[in-house]
Amino acid sequence: MNVLIAYYHLGEITKVVDKFDSLFKKKKINCIKFQANVKQELDLKKQFKIEKKLSLLNPIPQIKNFDLIIIGTPIISFTSVPAINIFIRSLPELKNKKIVLFATGIGLSGNAIKKMSSLLSMKNANIIDFQVFSSIFEFDSKKMLEVEKFFKKFFEKIV
Repeated sequence: MNVLIAYYHLGEITKVVDKFDSLFKKKKINCIKFQANVKQELDLKKQFKIEKKLSLLNPIPQIKNFDLIIIGTPIISFTSVPAINIFIRSLPELKNKKIVLFATGIGLSGNAIKKMSSLLSMKNANIIDFQVFSSIFEFDSKKMLEVEKFFKKFFEKIV
């Protein structure tokens, strides 16, 4: 099995990505991490205003090589970040691909998962699970246990 974790590096998201990566490695599963960043150097506020005109900095790995795609976003202004939305829009048809979504943020989850799900529905994606991890503090060992529980939950659905 090959897994792709696509994410936007901001806040606590890297801790979640690294935890998933280590859990996959323990199970001897190949996992590739892909940071979705935009080419244009703009702050997030400007990115939201011109999202549909932006492009990704790096090419997306060949999706056909992955059995599972995990997509993670920080929650900004109650939604997913532009780089993740662009990543999803740039994906090919996802029929027969298993998708897991997650988001990290402070407080309310807003529409982050709903936005990503909506974009993925246009690609015929099979979203098998999703989770929002929120905390006003840095993710500690207790919060990382939550991440581990989510991993176990979705892992049961892919084996």
